[in-house]
Amino acid sequence: MAKSAPQLVDRATFLANLRQSGLLDGDVLADAVARLPETDRGRLVARALVERGVLTKFQAERLLAGLTAGFVLGQYVILDQLGQGGMGRVFKARHRTMNRIVALKILAPHLLRTDKANQLFQREVRAVARLIHPNIVTAFDANQAGDRSYLVLEYVDGPNLEQLVQERGPLPVGQACDFIRQVALGLQCAFEMGMVHRDIKPANLLVAAPSHRPAAITQPEADGRPPTAVIKISDFGIARLQADADEGNNAGTIVSTPNTVMGTPDYLSPEQARDLHKADIRSDLYSLGCTFYFLLTGQVPFPGGTMLEKLVRQTTETPTPVEQMRPALPAPVVDIVRRLLAKNPAERFQTPTELALAVAPYAVGSPAEWTTRPGTFVDPGASPFSVTPLPGFVFEPAGAEEDAVLVGTLPPGLSPTAVSAVGMTSASHLARVAAHEQKRRLRTALAWTAGILAALAAIASAVAWLM
Repeated sequence: MAKSAPQLVDRATFLANLRQSGLLDGDVLADAVARLPETDRGRLVARALVERGVLTKFQAERLLAGLTAGFVLGQYVILDQLGQGGMGRVFKARHRTMNRIVALKILAPHLLRTDKANQLFQREVRAVARLIHPNIVTAFDANQAGDRSYLVLEYVDGPNLEQLVQERGPLPVGQACDFIRQVALGLQCAFEMGMVHRDIKPANLLVAAPSHRPAAITQPEADGRPPTAVIKISDFGIARLQADADEGNNAGTIVSTPNTVMGTPDYLSPEQARDLHKADIRSDLYSLGCTFYFLLTGQVPFPGGTMLEKLVRQTTETPTPVEQMRPALPAPVVDIVRRLLAKNPAERFQTPTELALAVAPYAVGSPAEWTTRPGTFVDPGASPFSVTPLPGFVFEPAGAEEDAVLVGTLPPGLSPTAVSAVGMTSASHLARVAAHEQKRRLRTALAWTAGILAALAAIASAVAWLM
């Protein structure tokens, strides 16, 4: 059936929607109306307001669709939608009084349906608030407006590293090393605060333009080059405070159903796949190793296959050597990647600082350039605060106990990568599959060995007969 033509909105209807939305106060609205072109077409009025910077495209499209609510949350005016996931949506917003642009994470209402979930949210927020570092997205505020709980974060104006690689291809070696060094410095700050991220991947590493950096950092480099891009770690939502020795095991903020795997399969460490709570900072370093591999080669260590197959390969297989995927890599960089991807945590770098020191000699700071993406136009039939999972997003709640409520909310810049799949598979089932895979490989190896021995015996017998 043919699509019906979009309903035309006249000038009066559009301006009535604008007044009802609360986006502009009386004086600003009156001034804006006085400067409008003489037309009765609502879309032309909307376009004029967007071109003058009075409205954003996101706001204009929703007003044209007849939506007048959901533009204001507390002191924040919603400017655009940045992404969404099964746990909520992320918006670009402006604080009315301070005029500061922020990223606003609005949590899905079902996540805070119990007192226990609310307590977990407060713990998560207090944990994230402790992380003050140039390479970590800063949390400014957490609050409620009606039945909506939200987290206010530093807005980063660049893409994430997954988008950058998709756009530019594998990164120059020096730049990739510099990005990994910066992430390691941010993780060291979290490590010293007793926190583990548990979902390090390119989509959670944001590129800030030089203009976004603090004034002390935006000065030209010593050799006169422009300042380099800063990488910021986002979404510490599934981090938990590690239990201090004198606090027992109750200090964590994550309460998950037993035998539940949490994380992103392409970047998940073997130990986290088995038990979320036993993963420490070395698990983040494994995930950073997978990320390093991606930055250098343009693909994940174990491409293809289902989520379960990826998890099994993370625990049982060695990826294609990075030097085969990217010839001419410096040998020390190859060794760093190989060490990060060691299955045994004891064989990896033991702290992020150790990694930062190892990769620093090969790091080359450089400006990161990317294509500016146009403003977002969204389905005008959807409420800005409704939560509709995007195609390809998997979220299967394993039960009320898993509600570490920041899990799975996308960072600024929507990524097609599956984010923090919860209830993805049972850890015990994964262990059984991995054990079965190891036995199968052992049987295959024994069969090959037996065949080779039989062939050698036959050759030896033939040689003896000839002699």
